[in-house]
Formats: sequence, structure tokens, C-alpha cells
Amino acid sequence: MKELLEFDQVEVKGFPLIKNHGMIANNTTAALVAANGKISWACLPIFSSPPVFDCILDSRKGTFFQICPSDSAKVMVNQTYIEKTPILRTSFFRDNKKILEITDFIPESSYENIRFPEIHRIVNTFEEPVEVLLRVSIRSDYNELGSVSAKNENGFIISCNDRNIGCIGSIKIEASESCVDKVFAMEKDSQEIFVVAYGLKDIPDVSDFKSDELLQTTIDFWTSWSNECKYSGQYLDQIMRSALTLRGLFYEPTGLMVAAPTTSLPECVGGMRNWDYRFSWLRDTAYVIEALSLLGYHRYATKFLYDMMEIIEKEGKIRTIYPINLMDDITEKTLDYEGYLGSKPVRIGNLASNQLQLDEYGSIINAIYHLCNAGGLINAFLRNFIIETTDKIIEKWSEPDSSIWEFRTEKRHYVYSKVMCWMGIDRAIKIGKAQNFSFPYEKWESARDQIKQDILKNGFNQKLNSFVQYYGSEDVDASLLRIPTIGFLDGNNEMITGTIAMIEKKLMHKNFLFSRYLNDDGIPCKDNPFLLLSFWYAEALMEIGRVEDAKSVYDTIMGFSNNLGLFSEEIDLETMDMIGNFPQAITHIGVIRVGVKLGKL
Repeated sequence: MKELLEFDQVEVKGFPLIKNHGMIANNTTAALVAANGKISWACLPIFSSPPVFDCILDSRKGTFFQICPSDSAKVMVNQTYIEKTPILRTSFFRDNKKILEITDFIPESSYENIRFPEIHRIVNTFEEPVEVLLRVSIRSDYNELGSVSAKNENGFIISCNDRNIGCIGSIKIEASESCVDKVFAMEKDSQEIFVVAYGLKDIPDVSDFKSDELLQTTIDFWTSWSNECKYSGQYLDQIMRSALTLRGLFYEPTGLMVAAPTTSLPECVGGMRNWDYRFSWLRDTAYVIEALSLLGYHRYATKFLYDMMEIIEKEGKIRTIYPINLMDDITEKTLDYEGYLGSKPVRIGNLASNQLQLDEYGSIINAIYHLCNAGGLINAFLRNFIIETTDKIIEKWSEPDSSIWEFRTEKRHYVYSKVMCWMGIDRAIKIGKAQNFSFPYEKWESARDQIKQDILKNGFNQKLNSFVQYYGSEDVDASLLRIPTIGFLDGNNEMITGTIAMIEKKLMHKNFLFSRYLNDDGIPCKDNPFLLLSFWYAEALMEIGRVEDAKSVYDTIMGFSNNLGLFSEEIDLETMDMIGNFPQAITHIGVIRVGVKLGKL
């Protein structure tokens, strides 16, 4: 039996802890389900919509949907996924016997144009009857609970600002305002079904949703997708859970991926590092295309790449951040929420959308490069895009930017940004030669060499024997761990080994956790370790021949996932608990990249 958790330990101060959640998703939206049977976050109909359930951000006025035994004394809980799917089972035990189980899923099918803005909850008992607590509170919009616009014995609909959200069940549901709070009896070996659905115009019978049929359809969809994976080496289970998580974070209609399905889960509890991640960063999407290529998902990698290229082509420019449906207002605003464990402000939108981040350009070309190496289709459309993007790099590389870390201070000449510009041109040249494209190689090679010489001259500090964060700085930056992994210099070069040694000295904490940097970034609270950096460190160690050390790092960091194999963005150094938006796409990319590379050694 998997590790069990006491029911009363799932929440602290009224907040379900980040680590005690599973995610359900369907390539349109996602929801977080806590181990105590409480849906604490869900946006309908899509990832970036206002939340229907949001108590993870406010313990007092936050909304939720909880199903659990009415008597929780001595109850233990755990969560598991149905194999090869993001379908979640939350199980309740008493005296080591399973007494109640909830199967949560958002329907999915092979028909790409069919959407299911619905959350299905199938509740089962086993060898004995159970008294079940049902508590539901629904929010219609960010600042509005809404009002009951329709109700009958099957359920009710909450409405506000043209948004209708319904809650329907196989038992009688009596709604008071926008809330339900009742206890009902379930016989042994029995089943009840509940559905939360967006856009309802009337209240159907719950059987109209065909939950059992849709459950099987959803199992079939995800199992089929999982079986297409070509990887069969070491760490397969962990890698596939990360792959399923990433696949679930794509918004199918546009092919853009959210960085996480949540907003404002803090990078520092009680602090201000609270950001909305329900948007698409092109570098993240590019990294996932690379990761999918490593696993043999060429068809999906190609689709997402061409979707991304089409968006850029239509707009005639590259943006740092995109709304997933290309229409949402991305302007940053704050909400009157308590914040997770008191962490304010709670934000929607993202100010970084206005920043110049030069590494985006190189990241996109690198994704094309990896798809090319994996045998993906590279046509004339991509040829033209490579030319346009490479020319843009040549035009922009000498400008200061805001870095991969989206500093809200003055722009600088960040070394990582310059290195990624070098990489973009280098990869464009390699793609062209592999595909026999007619590219201006002499011009590009000259620009690539010019950037490299500029970096070596201005980005390396002889006194420190290390590359530094930006030109003229005496600080290191953990993003520099990527330099040996992209071929800028040979792994045995003293400039590389010196940089890694300095990052280990200045930025590494216990358990191979890393700060991004030490300098002031204009935000008055501590900056906890990013899990992604530990995976970058493991890759760098492999490049300099420290393979056993890389394995030790990987195995240690894999221990920071929760019971379901899901990762947050960061780890709190004081409590060693998960913090940051969850589950975090870029952390799961690290799981795949390093796991696959180690599996080949």
C-alpha cells in the first residue's frame, strides 16, 4: 500500500498544502484535488478562466468541492493515478481498510474539436456503509460568487457575468445561496456521481453526462497516448508521469502550454513572489518540444512546434508570454484574496509580458534542432522561420534584456541571454547543413563567432575563474549551468569547471538545491531554490564526466516529488515543503531530460 497520510494533516491553517494535491487535466483546463477530497483550485472552461474553486488562495472566502467521510477521526488518506493517465483516485482508510474512494477526472477524447468543461467525481464504497460529507461552494467570477439562477433536486446553477456553473449529483442537492453542506448515507458497494459543468442552460439528470462511459473514453485516450512513448529505459515510471503532466498542460486549441495551471502560489511563504503562470512562455513550450522528441513523441512535438510557429508568423513577432487562447488580457492585476498561507498579493496577468528576454529566440531554434535530430518534419515554412529568427538574434543580441529570471530592475547584458543567442545561431547553422538548406552560412558563422568572443571577453571574470551573471558583475547565476550542456565550450574547459565550482560554492544548498542568484532583484523577500536548477546541475555534471555525481543529484531531487510524482516550482529551505505554482511544467521537463540522458549511460 502506498504511503498514507492522516486526514487532519492535509491542511494547515485552513489551506490544503501544495504537496498534498493531485492534478487532473484534459488539454483545456485542469484542477487540483487535495488528499482530503477537496477540489481547491479549478478554472472553467479553460486554464486561464476565472476559478470556480479557489480555496488554496483563501481559507476564509475561498470556494471548494469536498467529498469525504463525515467522521474523519482516525481516517487515513492517499492518492494514486490510474496507470498511464492523469485520472486521480483519492482513497480513505480506517483500520487499514478502504472505506471510500473518489475517482476524479476531466473528460478527454480523441476528437480534438470536442471540449468537456466538466469535472466528474465518481464516489464508491466497499465492504461497509459510509456516512459521507458533501460540501460545495462555487465562485462564478474572480470577485463574485454569483447567485443561484436555477435549482431542483438534481442540483443548481450559479450565474454571474454571463458565466453559468452547475453542480449536479445522483443524490438530492439542496443549495443555499451558492453553497451545499450536507451528510448523506451510502450503502456498501455502492456508487454516487457528481459533476461540475460550465455553460449549463438547464439542470439535467446526472446520467445525461454519461460519467462511466466518459471515464472509459478518457482512460483509453491517455493509455493510447502513453503507449506511443518510445522510451523504455531506467526511470521510466517517473519520466512517464512527468510526460503525462506536461501533456495535460497543453491547451489543445492553440498548441500553447501553460507554465502551471495555478496563479500566485508563492515562491516565498508570506512574501510577494506570487505570479500568474496560466500563460505560455515560449521557452517552456520549446523545452517541452525537445523533451517530447527525446521520448519519441515526434507527431506531438511537430504539432506543437508548428502551432507555435503559426502564431508567431501571424503576429509577425515573438512575444515573451502568450495568453493560451491568444485573446485574454494579460495585464497584471491584484485580487482581494488572503493568499496561500497569507502570501500576498494574489495576481492575475503577468507584467513580464512586456519584457525583452533574448533567450526565447535561441530556445525556439533549439527546439527545431532537436526535432530535426529526432527525425521530425522540417519543411520550407520552418526554413523561413529559422532565417527570420536568426536574423532577429543578430539584430538584437547586443541589447540588454531582463534575463530568463524576468528581473523587474534595469536591463543588463546577461551572460545567459548572450549564450542562448549564440546557441540559436549555432543551431540554425546545424539545422541548415543537416537539411541542405540554402542559408547565409558565412554571415551567420561570423555573427556566431562574434557573440562568442564578446561573451568570453566580457562575461568571464578571471579573478573568480567563472562566468558571471552579467557583463561587469562579480556575481554568479545558476543559469550558467547550461553553458556546458549546449556546446558553447567543452565540458573539460577550465572556464566551465571553474564556473560550476563557483556556482557550487555560492549558490548550492543542502540536498543539491540551488538559488538562482544572490543579488537584489527588487523584490523584498527571500528567493527559495528552483528545482529546475538541480536538473541543470545534473546535466552539467554529466558533461564534465561526473556521471555518478549526476545520478546522486537526480535521485535526491526525485525525492522532492509528492506521492504522485508531481513537482512544484521550488522548495522552501526552512520547511523543505513544496512552494510555487503547481505542478510546474519546467521542473517536469528536467525530470525527462536528465532521466533520459542518465538512462543512456
